[in-house]
Amino acid sequence: MAIAFGLALVSLGAIVWCTVAARPVTGPAPPRGGAPHNPWVAAAGRADPEVRWARKASTEVTISRAREADLEEVPEGRLDPRNRQVKVSIVHRLRLARKDPLVEALRQGGGFPGTLQQVTDAAFGATKVDGPGLAPTTRLAPVLSSTATRTTAQFTVTILRQLTTDDLLKLDFNAPNAFPLIVTGRSIAVLPGEWRVLRLEGITPELEQEDRLTFVVGAYPVSMTLAPDAYGFADEELADDFSWATALGALTAAALLVFLLRSLGQGWWTRLPNRELFVGLALAAPILLIPLFAESWSAAAYVILFVAVPLLAVRHAGRMIPTSPPWTTRDLLIATGAGVLLGLGMLSWSWLHGQLSGQALLAGGAVAALAAAGSAVAFSVDLGVRAVIVRLAVLSAAAAIALLALALWLRAVLGGVYPPDSIRLVLALAWALIPIAALALATKQWKRQAVVGAVVISLLVQGWPTEWLDSGSWSLAVEQPEPRLGSLTLTPIVRGVLGLLLLGFVMLVLRLRRLGGRLPAIDNPVAESTMIAVLMVLYVTPGGSTTLADIDVPLPLLAVTSLVAWGTSRWLLTGPRLAVAEPADQDEHRRLVRAALHRRLLLVSEQELYRIGRGRIGAGDLSIPDFEEQRNALEGALNRHGKHPETAFATCAGCTPWHNGVHAFTVALLLSLPFALVYGRPEGVDLTSFVFDSRYLFALPAFGFLFGYFYPRLRGTQPMTKALYLMAAALLTELSGYLSTLAEPDIGAIDKLQVVGIVVGQVMLVCIGLGLFWEWRIMHLAGEPWARVRNLRSVRSLAAPTLALVLAAGTTAASSAAGQTVDRILKGDQVTSSTTTR
Repeated sequence: MAIAFGLALVSLGAIVWCTVAARPVTGPAPPRGGAPHNPWVAAAGRADPEVRWARKASTEVTISRAREADLEEVPEGRLDPRNRQVKVSIVHRLRLARKDPLVEALRQGGGFPGTLQQVTDAAFGATKVDGPGLAPTTRLAPVLSSTATRTTAQFTVTILRQLTTDDLLKLDFNAPNAFPLIVTGRSIAVLPGEWRVLRLEGITPELEQEDRLTFVVGAYPVSMTLAPDAYGFADEELADDFSWATALGALTAAALLVFLLRSLGQGWWTRLPNRELFVGLALAAPILLIPLFAESWSAAAYVILFVAVPLLAVRHAGRMIPTSPPWTTRDLLIATGAGVLLGLGMLSWSWLHGQLSGQALLAGGAVAALAAAGSAVAFSVDLGVRAVIVRLAVLSAAAAIALLALALWLRAVLGGVYPPDSIRLVLALAWALIPIAALALATKQWKRQAVVGAVVISLLVQGWPTEWLDSGSWSLAVEQPEPRLGSLTLTPIVRGVLGLLLLGFVMLVLRLRRLGGRLPAIDNPVAESTMIAVLMVLYVTPGGSTTLADIDVPLPLLAVTSLVAWGTSRWLLTGPRLAVAEPADQDEHRRLVRAALHRRLLLVSEQELYRIGRGRIGAGDLSIPDFEEQRNALEGALNRHGKHPETAFATCAGCTPWHNGVHAFTVALLLSLPFALVYGRPEGVDLTSFVFDSRYLFALPAFGFLFGYFYPRLRGTQPMTKALYLMAAALLTELSGYLSTLAEPDIGAIDKLQVVGIVVGQVMLVCIGLGLFWEWRIMHLAGEPWARVRNLRSVRSLAAPTLALVLAAGTTAASSAAGQTVDRILKGDQVTSSTTTR
């Protein structure tokens, strides 16, 4: 024991020694205090007065829309397709006499490229552009052009900014910081492009045109503000005492909360661990809002979201799941190996950036690992099991390496210079405990696959792989803007909260799966509330923002579609319906369908007898007694089948509600996928924003899921009649999202008709196609050919599918001819004052 404890202290001492001996890493932060000595400025001061007066400085600023080539080096996580990407190109030109000392200084390029910014700021002054930056400012190498008497030096600077559609663009032209001044006056030309000059401060233009503004300025700062040329300012501010959008948003939130609580069911509240979980989350929710009010207290929100909530979730799952986690020694070795790989990555960073020398790292790491392994061997040698001793030694050595890497990382974090994505990685791994516990609760068991999937999901919540693999993410902490979703800055805590909302939606779907494993779920109010909550979430559309503690926070204010989805789904599920005898299995379903087909045959035969009997009796080919005999025989056969209408085509066909719902959702999704070409592919900076942007792909198929899940409860008695009722509900819901935009007088009637045609065509194709598929599926499950109910040789039978195909073709033509206005309406970019609240 003495040897074991001694070796453990040696290992710990090696880790402490490495941590104490570690040097602070010098980061790329800008130097504090005055500007460093610039030899180029010193050379400028040595020129004769005549040479100084011969210098001429000019600047040309071009504002344009950033192209794909300009954004190639920008990580995808920072690009928000809803915003405007702006490129500001600045070209400085300095005309000098051939004998000016600055010419030789430029040719020697002292300190280039590190001093390029100092050179341009000294001669021309710094040009600042407001707004979130997409990438660091880039500067090209200077270009010198000489003649017999003069030399011109050209400096090119590129700035990328990302602005919302209604943001103003402000340019600040600061005074040169050289002393003495290199030039006394500067000529500046601004080419606004798609922007219009709104304000000038300290500027008297020499040339003022729509596409060009030139002015001369001395050694003092000036600024100008530009507005997008397509943006108009309202003459009057709308009164903010009442807003329909805000009221609808509050009503939607209240209704959604009610359905969420009802979806839990009374049995959920009877369990003590569930009540404790609810109280814990209720206490954590206000703390997560702290960053909205006091940014300095964000640390408390981080602790709650990434420490307290994961521990609460794991504790709740441990109390609710009857079995213990089936982790084995192999799982422990795999997890330890992953930790060692991360630790070695951090130790490599410490060596590359001079936190510790290579010799010190090797010596300290070797001593810590070997001493830890020796301590484990001394502790376990009495067991006499060689495999156990070896495993404990390996685990102890790996733990020592990981602990050393963790200690050096904490030292770097305290010093303020660390790999920027290392923080997000630690937070993502901590947050992963929440989906691990959620998946365990949903499946009622602990699974290794669920752990791996939860970790991957957690990493995707914090950013796409392109963002994780950014070249600067694992080097040094560089000042870079956070990605944005609209006006919401996607900090790690915001991403974590959005991930919780996505996880909550997934849990609702998994709850439908658990409830839908049994037939009584069709009439279960808990399943109905859960289904309505899912539909409402899918149809919530953000249409504005609100101000909370002087912070612009986007909220789901345009909630008309969500409320209509609530009403139409309730209308579908609460209509009059026949008492349906559900088959217990496929054999019973087959007997019911065959009896229904036989009854249909008798009804058709009776109708045919009445149709042809009139002509044959009048012609004398059929006597009255023979007619009565045939009619009585048919009526007797019908009476033997019962007087109640057949309901074989209104049952679950011997399948569970979840099984039927998945089939209906899949078919509806396949039928609606071609319309994704109209709406465009989803965009997003991470998993949650991507899923939210792709909700239009799943909203209409969700109605199909409702069709299959609650099929016996829907209005109608046959697949096609139920599909027509579904089409009415889905069409009303889909069109409700465009009502405010279609009422705008600035949109032409042709564009409105195209939008309505596209929406109507999509809904009719999906619903009619789903009805035809369901009719075929019922016959297929009964082992009967579809032709017995849908005769392809009958014109009447082909009416519904023919209409669907015609509408689909018309929709496709309208989609291909849709103009820019129609695209904006369909994609939700047409934001008007009636749907936006400030």
